Amino acid sequence: PNIVDISCTKNPAKTSTTFIVTHNYVGSDVDVEIEVFDTSGRLLWQHEESGVSANGSYSVDWDLTLDSGGQLQTGVYLYRIRLSSDGSSKASKAKKLVIIR
Repeated sequence: PNIVDISCTKNPAKTSTTFIVTHNYVGSDVDVEIEVFDTSGRLLWQHEESGVSANGSYSVDWDLTLDSGGQLQTGVYLYRIRLSSDGSSKASKAKKLVIIR
């Protein structure tokens, strides 16, 4: 698969955001992996899911709660989205996410 673009619906975000990955696998099963890192590279949150996107984009909602149960604090973070389909190699893109509390 090829990732055309990645984005967040709210950036800067206060309470939640939705990750959107636009890709070329319309109507196919896709595996999506999202990782959020602090600026020193520590993994803070990770999410994986699979599904079918009828319109060439796939979205995942996030309430800014970390794997540890805490809330993401004000700051700049990096998010990476990886996309694959049926065991193919993963396409990957990364961008910044700004949190304002």
